[in-house]
Amino acid sequence: MRARNYLILCATVAVLVSLTVLFVPGAGDAIETALLGFLATEAR
Repeated sequence: MRARNYLILCATVAVLVSLTVLFVPGAGDAIETALLGFLATEAR
């Protein structure tokens, strides 16, 4: 995969995840819970 395509893919995923967290309550809560769990285990 070329760098340009990779950057487009990363930007698209970032926008989709952001919109999901903002506008889809159930999925947003699941993503937030998983992210906080990950960060809590890595911080120790």
